[in-house]
Amino acid sequence: MSKCACAKNRQNFEVVLEGGGGKVVFGPQSEVVCKGVSGRYPGSIVRNKTTGATVHTTPVKVG
Repeated sequence: MSKCACAKNRQNFEVVLEGGGGKVVFGPQSEVVCKGVSGRYPGSIVRNKTTGATVHTTPVKVG
């Protein structure tokens, strides 16, 4: 079974703990979904799996 042509252009993102230095806890998935999931993990980032670029950082909660 072959994938459709749109799959090759799809960008995959992942949620990584500890500002990108920790383990991957979610992904690969779309950017929007990963941003939502990252809210559950203070200090995590959403990273583009293809380029390695950070597209979102979740602040560490103080208090």
